[in-house]
Amino acid sequence: MKKIVLPTDFSDNAQNAIEYALHLFEREECIFYLVHAHDDVTSAPDNVVASLKELKKKAKRIKVKNDNPKHRFKTILETDSVLNLVNRTVIDNAVEYVFMGTKGASALRGIFMGTNTVEVIKHLASCPIVVIPENYDCHLPEEIVFSSDFKHAFIAPELAALITIAKLRDSAVSVVHIHTKKELGDDQKRNKEELKNSLKELRSTFREVTMKTSISSTLYHLEQENEKIGMLVLLNTKHGFFKKLLREPIMKIIAFQTNVPLLVLPQIAD
Repeated sequence: MKKIVLPTDFSDNAQNAIEYALHLFEREECIFYLVHAHDDVTSAPDNVVASLKELKKKAKRIKVKNDNPKHRFKTILETDSVLNLVNRTVIDNAVEYVFMGTKGASALRGIFMGTNTVEVIKHLASCPIVVIPENYDCHLPEEIVFSSDFKHAFIAPELAALITIAKLRDSAVSVVHIHTKKELGDDQKRNKEELKNSLKELRSTFREVTMKTSISSTLYHLEQENEKIGMLVLLNTKHGFFKKLLREPIMKIIAFQTNVPLLVLPQIAD
């Protein structure tokens, strides 16, 4: 039984992320936690009650439209921040995925504009997060691009979300190393071989890609070159590749307008 958190602010953007999650896991037994954070602690009780009624109505509409006996829904509303509510729901229910939407032209562009999504990514260290671009059409991935610098030695729980999603639709996984002029060090070579072994059950390939003007622009060009790419994957490392991407100048990031979902894997091992 998969357990998945679906935060909603009742927007079309949040609804799009919900529909993607339902479609991706349509063949799996799932419990979906539909959560809404009422973050105005001074709000009148009537407003909170109205939000709770809207949340329950939304869950009912989704259930009727989805009409999938494999899917169950639970609603949670609390007066708190989105981050705190999502984090608590993940911990209390042993949740395996969080699906969130983001406004803007792309998943990553929305993240860098300071949305709730980036706060969850920055501070939710224990759970994979799937970020769905605004207006994405729920196209499931034929190919998944996993970008890594091979500086991290992966353990099985860190890769579980990627492997599960790839197996859902037999998606090909292309592991991409964005390199500069430096050769891989001994640790990187060893980590690369271990990653190959971990992904051996999948249709996986490994390739080297030369860095363009930035990490974000390189990923953008990768997606533009192959219409089969339906998801990008990054590890949310504490000090490595993902943090470098977060620190890139905003003018470089704006050039990255991917239109595919982004799976952010948690770093569990140091």
